[in-house]
Amino acid sequence: SNKEEPPEFGYHVLQVTPNSPGEIAGLNSFFDFITSVSGTPLVMEDEVLVDTLKTNVDKPIDLVAYNSRDETYRAVQVVPSNSWGGAGFAGISVRFCSYAKANEHVWHVLNVHPASPAKLAGLESYIDYIVGTPELLFNNQDDFYTLVKEKEGEAIPLYVYSTQTDNVRLVTITPNGSWGGQGSLGCDVGYGYLHTIPKNKAALAPPAPTQQTTQTTNGSTETQNDTPSDTTIDNPVPIQSVDHSPFNPYKENLPLEWNPVTGGGYSQSMANNRQFLE
Repeated sequence: SNKEEPPEFGYHVLQVTPNSPGEIAGLNSFFDFITSVSGTPLVMEDEVLVDTLKTNVDKPIDLVAYNSRDETYRAVQVVPSNSWGGAGFAGISVRFCSYAKANEHVWHVLNVHPASPAKLAGLESYIDYIVGTPELLFNNQDDFYTLVKEKEGEAIPLYVYSTQTDNVRLVTITPNGSWGGQGSLGCDVGYGYLHTIPKNKAALAPPAPTQQTTQTTNGSTETQNDTPSDTTIDNPVPIQSVDHSPFNPYKENLPLEWNPVTGGGYSQSMANNRQFLE
């Protein structure tokens, strides 16, 4: 496929269940956005994708997927099934959203300290990237720090991408400033150009810690390099950043999420207007 400018909106593939029709079709969690189904562009949040899957069980359906890492479109053929052994017809969790700069607002997990909330949550040093939550995708640098600060002592579900498995998983972490070490999470996280997810799959192996000059003050570590926006933070505290997006649709109206785990109906467990459809 040739490189093209991505559409403004699409269905973000958040998770792909192992051995599901979605995995068999080759859909990739986090990086793939479904932009059309059976020739119909998916330009708004509606029932077209779900209804098409429901009404074509055991029949091949043509999708177009945009991969944000490779910046390419490709044709994908999925065969919905109600007997593949899991929940949902395709076994994928998706959310309709804008995906301009979707890969820029991620936090690279660096050092994970022993016995910390991050360690208890199963975060892996230099392998994991924090990419979002079930309620929102991060739209600027402050979003993650603000979330951690506001949710002190509360369990936070996070979508975490692993370069080791090349997949996204859901983890739960509870910020605790009294855990016995620095910060409320007990891990260093990097944000900015040097900490984006590698586009080249050959570069997905976790890198060794780089020999960079660091300066530690008040529990935070600033990485000195040529990119001013690259910052390593031990204790997530809001720092100055630039919001590159003209608006954040997630803060006004939580987008549709189609989650195979629920198996149908609606859930009010996370937010009033968060829908689960199967």
